Amino acid sequence: PKGVSPTQAGEDLYPSALKVINEIQSMQGLFDITPALIPFRLALMPFLSGKRVGMIIKELITSLPELNLTVVDWNEDADARIISKSMALQDEAFHHLWVDEYVLAMPVGHALCSRETVMLQEMNGQPFISRKFCDARDPWDFALKKFGISFHSKATVNTEEYALDLVAAGLGVSIVPSHSANQREDIAVRPLGNIQLERVVGLAYQSDHPLPIQLIQAIEKARESIEQEAAG
Repeated sequence: PKGVSPTQAGEDLYPSALKVINEIQSMQGLFDITPALIPFRLALMPFLSGKRVGMIIKELITSLPELNLTVVDWNEDADARIISKSMALQDEAFHHLWVDEYVLAMPVGHALCSRETVMLQEMNGQPFISRKFCDARDPWDFALKKFGISFHSKATVNTEEYALDLVAAGLGVSIVPSHSANQREDIAVRPLGNIQLERVVGLAYQSDHPLPIQLIQAIEKARESIEQEAAG
């Protein structure tokens, strides 16, 4: 109740004791440090190869454990986008990832299923399912005019998925990236013989906001794995 006062020994000990306590706390802090998270928003174009996108995301998370990844739709604000080259904006850098080749999709049992490769002329007059947004539209339209081919348009849809559903229902044929029909047993696909249509897919980001080098390295490693998978 009357209070206490340190002795002279206590006065001498106090600065040294503070120093020791501070050093102990600093040593404990060495093991308590949690790396700062790196926020990263990645936008994805719809109906990309899920397997290939999965390879990229897996490599990002494995190589950069401090990455705080958020995946959003292709038209939302993002640090980078995986899109087709035709969708890249003028102020965006574009890093090539892979190429999707277009094939003819048709119902199982269609007459053209007997062909290993389908020539454009064999498709003349076929009922056709078109898509509003198709990266191959310009070279496709040019080829149709070149060979004098016309179709009976049955429907125009927004996505590859809708087009394949209508193809499976027997309403017509369509051209789609080969990966789109990989897991569908109700669709038959054949390569096109006298025209090569493709979609270049890559990583786009603002040219004046370059991505961290570690992130680019991880994506490049994933791209190499994708190439090996495609070659195998």
